[in-house]
Amino acid sequence: MSYQKIDSIIDQVLQAAETLLHEVGEAFTMEELASKTNISRATIYRRVGNKEMLLKRLAQTRGIAFEELTDVRTRILQAAREVFGKHGLSSSTMEQIANGAGVGVATVYRHFGDKDNLVWTFIDEMSPRAIAHNLLLETSDDITSDLKNFAIAVIPSFYENRDIMRLILANNESEKAYIEYLRKGSDRVFDRLANYFKTQVKTGKLRSLAKPQELSLIFLGMIFSFTVIAPVNYGMNLKDPERIGNLIVQIFLDGLKT
Repeated sequence: MSYQKIDSIIDQVLQAAETLLHEVGEAFTMEELASKTNISRATIYRRVGNKEMLLKRLAQTRGIAFEELTDVRTRILQAAREVFGKHGLSSSTMEQIANGAGVGVATVYRHFGDKDNLVWTFIDEMSPRAIAHNLLLETSDDITSDLKNFAIAVIPSFYENRDIMRLILANNESEKAYIEYLRKGSDRVFDRLANYFKTQVKTGKLRSLAKPQELSLIFLGMIFSFTVIAPVNYGMNLKDPERIGNLIVQIFLDGLKT
C-alpha cells in the first residue's frame, strides 16, 4: 500500500472520528467508526491505534482539546492504568482507582460492575491485547508488511503499559494467580501470533527452524525488550516506535524467510 493511500485512510478515519465526536460525543465506539468510514476495525487499529490514541491524535493534529472530551468512563480507565502500574492488577482497589479518577467509588461500580470487569475492560480497550488481536484478524500475503504493521501498532501500547507489564512478570505469586484466573477461557496474543506463524510455515513462506510457539515467544520477546526492559532497567526511552518496529522485523525475518 502506498504512503498516499495510507495517509488517505488516516485522514478519512480522523474526519469520521471528529464528526462522531460532534454527533454523539466521546462515547462513540470503534464499531461505529468502522461503520461510518467503511474501513475495518483491524485497519483502523493498524493505522491510528486504539480509541485513546485516536483521540490524542485528534488533539495533536486538529486542535481538539482532549481534556474536554474525556468522559467519566475514560477517566476511570486512565486512572486504572496509573493504579495498576503502581500496585499491580491483583492488589489495586476500586477505591484507589476512584480517587485517581476524581469520582466516587459508587460511580466506578456503576460503570464496570466489579473489579474483574474493570480489569477486563482495561485489557480489551487500553492494552496492547486489543490492538494485537484486531491486527491479527486481518493479515495479507506479505509477511514483512504484516509483522511491521503489528510491531509498529503494539510497540507504543507496550511502552505506555510498561509498568503494568513489569509487575505482571515479576515474581509475585498473587499477581500470577490473578492473571491466570483472568485468562481462563480467553485467547492470548501469544497464541494468536503462534497460529499466524504456524500458517506461514505451513504455506512455505517461513522456514521451520523453530516451533510456532517459539517464534511467537522470540518476536514478542524482542518487542518486550525494547518497550519494557530497556526503559525500566537501562533508562533507554522509546523515541521512534516505527524505526524500532522495522528493526525488530528485519532482524527476526533475516534467518526465517524462504
